[in-house]
Amino acid sequence: MTTISDKDAGYIDFQAFGLSAEDLVSLSGLADIWRMAVREMRPAVADDAVLLAFLELSENLPVSLADPLWQQAWVRDWHGLQGRGYALVEILHLFFAFVARCEDELLGERESVGRVVLALFACLRRAVIAAVSCAIELGEEARMDAAGIPGELAALRYLRELQGADRQVGLLSISVVNRDSFNYLAANDLQRLPSMLAARIADRLRVEDKVFAGREGEWLVVLPDVHSLSQPALAAAHIGQMFTEPVSLFSGASIMVRATIGAAMLPEHALDPEGALHAARLARWAAGSRQQSFAWFETSLGEDWQLRYRQVDALHQALQQDALTLYLQPQVDLQNGRCTGAELLLRWRGSDGAWVAPPAAIRMIEENGWRTLYTDWLLRAAMRIASELEAAGVNISLSVNLTVGDMGDEDLPELLGQCLETWKLPGQRFTFELTESALLLEREKGLAIMNRIRALGCRLALDDFGTGYSSLSYLVSLPMNEIKIDQSFIEAMLNSADSLRVVSTIVDLARDLGMVPLAEGVEDEKQRNQLLALGCKAAQGYLYGQAMQLAEFIDWYRTQGEKGCH
Repeated sequence: MTTISDKDAGYIDFQAFGLSAEDLVSLSGLADIWRMAVREMRPAVADDAVLLAFLELSENLPVSLADPLWQQAWVRDWHGLQGRGYALVEILHLFFAFVARCEDELLGERESVGRVVLALFACLRRAVIAAVSCAIELGEEARMDAAGIPGELAALRYLRELQGADRQVGLLSISVVNRDSFNYLAANDLQRLPSMLAARIADRLRVEDKVFAGREGEWLVVLPDVHSLSQPALAAAHIGQMFTEPVSLFSGASIMVRATIGAAMLPEHALDPEGALHAARLARWAAGSRQQSFAWFETSLGEDWQLRYRQVDALHQALQQDALTLYLQPQVDLQNGRCTGAELLLRWRGSDGAWVAPPAAIRMIEENGWRTLYTDWLLRAAMRIASELEAAGVNISLSVNLTVGDMGDEDLPELLGQCLETWKLPGQRFTFELTESALLLEREKGLAIMNRIRALGCRLALDDFGTGYSSLSYLVSLPMNEIKIDQSFIEAMLNSADSLRVVSTIVDLARDLGMVPLAEGVEDEKQRNQLLALGCKAAQGYLYGQAMQLAEFIDWYRTQGEKGCH
């Protein structure tokens, strides 16, 4: 019995669960009781904006179940919860708890219950089972579809056969690096995408080459009878070209899929198939960490991988256990030294106890598909800090750094709005910083997301301006409030006429566009005085304070930042 309808009406085959069109209409009579049951759960998860959004959508189940658009959104968010670490049993428990609460409300205190009420409650129970069964089955179909491609064990068997016949082999490990984008696909598109991409990879190869499904978001390509490094490199180039073109989906939509490719040879780079597979994956990891699309295996990668593996595992645990930290670095008015804001900076100690550079931590987050998990944590942590600052009487703005992937996340503004509402904070308290590299990807989508963030009252800042490749015409079109001048120019401007001209130009440009120029990395009075002479009136840097933990920052603000340093 399938829960997935073959009709255009939606994903759910209601007849399979004994639900007629009249039954679906009658469910609206239980809408108030169902909403009550769902809303009773909301206070318990008030600090989890993602789960709250899912519950809000679920409140409409009795009246929206037959709506294909609602089904698509609900199934997407169901799998989004699983992708964020919620176990299937946890989600099922929620819905059966809702049904039990409705049963208590309808039947609990009555001595006798009419057949109409019993029939209506039976419809509700079947409707919930139909919905959750559909969500589960769509997930299973996606896994079955992917499993239709021979897997890693089959790849190892094939490699052993080739090795036994003394045939030289090339091996490619291909991994998608923007898996977060898949969370927003319709379920039908999502379940077919892996096999669709595998077929497109195969089309770029020779007849004797074979494609296998590796681990999550990975494909393995075995290239028999290669006699030089140039052959696997050429195959990787053909496959890489494929990933520069949008993939057309069954729904009519299209999506860009970005990938990294690692290559190894057997027996050149390993003694056995397992070693060759590991070598190709290490090469892929190296390509990703260097922000390259392709890399060959190098012997030195083995030791690096051991440290990397421990760091990645520790970072994942830190994300799940809310063990990351945000420090605050003051942002001041250059004229009087008063603190007007603070930038929230990520701080995390790795598996060896040493501080990990924030860009390295962010790369690991992006490469492993944890961007949404990190962004959810980041927004909640920023809201909590803003609330604690307000309670301490420190009413300043906070700057938050968004990742490159955030600019392709159409759900980000909604999530931000929910966080602001949950914490009862105005959007004006927050400035979200974007890098030029983030703006160059998916410009139209990014611009729409920026405008939605601005509509919440939040400010936007362009970080590290001058180090990227944005055109001035593009900059003019952006809804920015602030331009941050990269510290490399600030460090060099007193000794380099070119750097001084760059800083002067950025300050003038920002003012002409109605934006605030803010200098980063100000370390001494000479730099401060030069910036004031150029007309720049906002800065951050060691001259005023390094990044501090929240309690330390509050003490600093009360003793120095509130009154000013000049």
